[in-house]
Amino acid sequence: MRRFLTLVCLLFLAIPAGITITGCYRNPAGNYCNGLGFGPKTTDLYSIDLEPKSTGISLAFGQTRQMNAPTANSCKGTSVTVTAFAYGTTNNQLVDISPTGNMCAGTWNRNSGGGITDYTICNYPSPLPKTGGLPYGTAYITASAESIVSNPVEVYVHAPVTSISLVGPSQCLSQTEQEQLDAQACYVANGKQVLMCAPSTVTSDKYACPLPAGVSSVPSCSNSIGTLSYSVGTAGVASINPETNQITALNPGTTAITASVALSGSSAGYFSTCPPASISVTLNGKTSATVTQGVTQNMVTTVLDTNNKPITGLTLDYQSTNPLNVSATGGGAINATFPGSAALFAVCQPGTCNPAPINQIGVNGTGLSISSNPVEVTVPGTASAFVWYGAPGQSQYFVPVQLLTGTIGSTVRLPYVPNSMVMDRAGVSIYFGSSHELMVYSTATNSKAAEYAGLPGVVLAVSPNGTQVLVNDPVRKVFYLAASNGSTVSTFGGLGTSAYWTPDGKTLYVTDSAAAGAGHTNTLYVYNANTGWTMYSLATSGGTTGPENLVVTIPSVGAYMSGHPTVAHTWCPTGQAGDYASMSFYPQGDSVNADTDVLAATADGQHILGATALGNSGAPAAISFSDIAVKIPSTECPRSSAGQLEALPIQHTLNQTTVNVDAAAVNAIVTSPAAVKQGVNTAGSSLSFVLYNGGTAGATLPYYVQTTADTNSLGTVGYLTLTGSTAVTAPVAGAFSPDNTLFFVSTSGDNKIHYIDTGSLKDTQQISPNLPACTPGADPDCKLTGTPPSVVPATAIWVKPRATT
Repeated sequence: MRRFLTLVCLLFLAIPAGITITGCYRNPAGNYCNGLGFGPKTTDLYSIDLEPKSTGISLAFGQTRQMNAPTANSCKGTSVTVTAFAYGTTNNQLVDISPTGNMCAGTWNRNSGGGITDYTICNYPSPLPKTGGLPYGTAYITASAESIVSNPVEVYVHAPVTSISLVGPSQCLSQTEQEQLDAQACYVANGKQVLMCAPSTVTSDKYACPLPAGVSSVPSCSNSIGTLSYSVGTAGVASINPETNQITALNPGTTAITASVALSGSSAGYFSTCPPASISVTLNGKTSATVTQGVTQNMVTTVLDTNNKPITGLTLDYQSTNPLNVSATGGGAINATFPGSAALFAVCQPGTCNPAPINQIGVNGTGLSISSNPVEVTVPGTASAFVWYGAPGQSQYFVPVQLLTGTIGSTVRLPYVPNSMVMDRAGVSIYFGSSHELMVYSTATNSKAAEYAGLPGVVLAVSPNGTQVLVNDPVRKVFYLAASNGSTVSTFGGLGTSAYWTPDGKTLYVTDSAAAGAGHTNTLYVYNANTGWTMYSLATSGGTTGPENLVVTIPSVGAYMSGHPTVAHTWCPTGQAGDYASMSFYPQGDSVNADTDVLAATADGQHILGATALGNSGAPAAISFSDIAVKIPSTECPRSSAGQLEALPIQHTLNQTTVNVDAAAVNAIVTSPAAVKQGVNTAGSSLSFVLYNGGTAGATLPYYVQTTADTNSLGTVGYLTLTGSTAVTAPVAGAFSPDNTLFFVSTSGDNKIHYIDTGSLKDTQQISPNLPACTPGADPDCKLTGTPPSVVPATAIWVKPRATT
């Protein structure tokens, strides 16, 4: 022993100072999770994550589903490769799992024989689960490898769900507000739908289906069939957090909500974000302003919803009473292209604003339109113009005039005698209808741009953006709504006498009158970009005479139709909200006890002007003139306390007077695009001219100046003597220059164009377009009879602004 102790001491003394025991070998603790040199290593499998652990998995009886691939991690959270996982279940009669992780809501086939592969047939659970008298149960599944077991995932096994009903907000939510979504579900038992689950907040009278026999209450769906997932049909209306199933209101409208469970979806219900109740538009804090030509200014738009809370980020349509000169973009930026004046409105209109599925229109006020107050914009200065003259049905020619130089262009011969002449709003193309084809001419070159033999008929209207043209074929009795390239967008059976597009181009009104002849009826046709064609009888609302003429109010709240009485149909439908079958769209919103043949809307949106000849049996006589002062509502569509949608009423004040001229028929009332300053009237007022057919030499041009002091009062009627009046028999057609400084009037008798200075109301210049008359019988569209004259007066005048430099 003594020798051994001596040896130990010698060895200890022999070790040099400064050398430690630990310095003699590599530290093994660095490879271990606990850093102590024992236990699991940092490269070993440490944990297995199996998803979805928060929501669980829902399976209907006999349904299969591949498990999500487990995630294997080390203790450091890095991925670890596992060769194979083993899967377990707490109840293999309820949830069976194949070696590859394919789940069966029941039991898999094993050793079936006959060449049937194992794990290919999922049999219903036997016995079927029954929890509280209802066919559902739960089990837990796990994945394991290398003695590591994953977290358990709950699997809900239940009878197949046949329908899901949303239990959500009964009222709309304001923008950015949130609410938790929940639902109730039904299944089939003994051939009838019965309730599987419902939130505890749902009372028995609100159950989506009856309770099963012997069951007095049902659990929540999350406790019986698992967590449902939801999706929205219109993403702009709302969004849903997939983790929490909270829905967030985004933009006004109603959207369908789809609920999914057990790998199958069902339409569950609808959700609404509150619509606008008011839209207020200002420019520099005011509702009237002067804007310099070429300088962009931005309007400020304030929108409040039906809960009186602000709405931002809306896609609004901005409408102008004089879009050629003054318009506004979707963001409210004013484009002052040419001198002139205009009233601008902001309109929230489905489907870009406040949309709703067709069977939910009116629910919570969605699916309906609303307009703002007007903003009056004036652009100082003057502009020149291009003018085109034609005489559909009387001449096979048209004539261009360049106002800046005063040059009268050469007459342009068309392939056929036209029956109609309409220019698009931008002044790019002129469309001539005929019984042979649609003829399109370029205004830049005054040459033929296209011919479309598949579009015969009368051109009734061209859309505001120039992309669509409405042609009515009176032979086939068909409306062709065609693209500007001649391709047909839509067709609809019927005949029409007048058509008018709303300024945003989304709605087209067409009227027909039984007075127009055989085959015609008193009917209103409406084409909407979202709902297509619809038709409405005007037999009761149109009165004793049919609506041969119509005009759309600015903004496009409604359309007034001539007749007796004069009536308006507005954009708010009637009927039960959400019940599409009970709804009537574009119902009557106003009836005026005035006899009118022609109508016109003033640019301020406050007056509808009408006129009719008072003659009997076609004899020339005076004209009855009506000034219908209207108040266009800028509120949401009305509804009764019972939830019934009601027509939007337009309040009016009727003033009438007599225009003392000899008129066999009134052709048109032409209103100025904006207020006109006349004499000492520096504030300006609306100026209108009355055009008519007659046969008395020395005919005058009647005009009407709307009062500015009281918009409900009758204005002043005057008569303008035309140069060479002894040869003039009637002013038959006319058009304002876009800057309101001139009125071009075509007269019969002398067959000239008279330039009327709108400020002084004087005839300052006359030109002769010299439109050659067509030959009767040579073309079916030539309406002249007997021996025709050599030239005819222009009956169609179209004007386009141009810069003066």
